Amino acid sequence: MLNERDKQRQKRHRKRFEAKIDPSAMVVAFNNHGLNADLFSLIYSMLSELPEHIRLKIHLYGIDSGDFTNDFTDFGTKTLIAYGVPLHYVRINGQDELSEHYDAIDILILTDDNEQGLIAVKSALTAGCSVITNRNIAGEIHLNIKERLRVIDKQCTSALSAHVAAFAAQRRKFDCALAS
Repeated sequence: MLNERDKQRQKRHRKRFEAKIDPSAMVVAFNNHGLNADLFSLIYSMLSELPEHIRLKIHLYGIDSGDFTNDFTDFGTKTLIAYGVPLHYVRINGQDELSEHYDAIDILILTDDNEQGLIAVKSALTAGCSVITNRNIAGEIHLNIKERLRVIDKQCTSALSAHVAAFAAQRRKFDCALAS
């Protein structure tokens, strides 16, 4: 009989299998709610600053809640050609569907500074994901899992790459999901 932690891992492997993502990949997700060209540029630049041994493990996960199919497709092609980093693209019908994808991802980058962003960050953290967000959202998190939370207030490539590298050294903690 599987314990809760094993059930979480099983859900994770199933979601990654469905998305054709290597089980050992480090999945970095971002969504287009409040997306602008700066976020694509920031993530692209982050890839260039990451050490190669980390960059080779990354699989991007683009979540589209609007009509940005072409933007995500172009970005995925660009990252694959330049860095060998693939992008899995999903389209959702609203922010409430975002949580369905937490099983597949390790890190969520979310810069929204609104109530929906706060809800998404709390949900990702309680699912066991690591999160990189802005100071306003991070200040509202009152869960006992802050080691899985990093702050980036400005479009700073070196800060983002440092946070991703730090999270790469950690294993996903399903205990966070079970204890929250």
